[in-house]
Amino acid sequence: MSAKGSSKHRFVTNSGKLIDNCLPAIYFDSSVVIDYWVTEGFEIDPPDDMVERVAKQNEPKQDQVLRDMFKADKRFDRMVEIRRKLTFEKTKFMAVMSPLGLLELMEWNAEAAFKQMAVGAVGALLVQRTGKKQTGDYLKKLMELRSEEARKLKRKKREFSTGLEIIMSETRLNSSFAECHGLSGLLQADIVNFKLTVGEAWLEPSAYAYLQLGVADIMHIQLAKHFGCSYIASFDDDFKRVKDIVKQVTKMNVLTSPEEILHILK
Repeated sequence: MSAKGSSKHRFVTNSGKLIDNCLPAIYFDSSVVIDYWVTEGFEIDPPDDMVERVAKQNEPKQDQVLRDMFKADKRFDRMVEIRRKLTFEKTKFMAVMSPLGLLELMEWNAEAAFKQMAVGAVGALLVQRTGKKQTGDYLKKLMELRSEEARKLKRKKREFSTGLEIIMSETRLNSSFAECHGLSGLLQADIVNFKLTVGEAWLEPSAYAYLQLGVADIMHIQLAKHFGCSYIASFDDDFKRVKDIVKQVTKMNVLTSPEEILHILK
């Protein structure tokens, strides 16, 4: 992708603003990125009715009930539509995310994937009692065990992956999969020449902090402004408290639902 003022950086100029070809843009914070990630694969048309009927006949009846229940969720359905538009259709606005959102996605995925695997091994009741910090301790232990295992198996020929290898591969994001599938349709823009001085922190960001917006959320707003986005999208309810200030100070509109995102994309 080329544009006037483009540079070696990904999708941004040397000053850090999105290149012309990427504007106008909607910034997706981590809450939107995670929902987008979860819908991966659902944007593809389902198989024909006969194949789908046969598949449903072979799955447990309780799975059919739960699958239909979750598919009926309107938010999920709208996110699938957003993914379909950004992946297959030409839209007026580009959707952009930052490395900050990517790191938060990595954090979420590690916890979610670990707990999903643990449920099958030890049951949901025990996993439900595991908090974020304890999950982090488990993941650290897994990394240590895997590192030790790798040293021992370094020179041995193997045909199958070990249990530790499987857990590590499931709980860590794969960059190739993210590029081609999970985050397909989103622009992952580099953060270049971004600064936040002490003096600047006392201005606009101080109002967000006063209204109890978290630091990560404040940084998303600052990055969206830095990129030159027209909109910032977040499903975090805290954004509803500050949307008027964001509009007044940054000129960006805050989108707080999939329906609002779709309205802009159409």
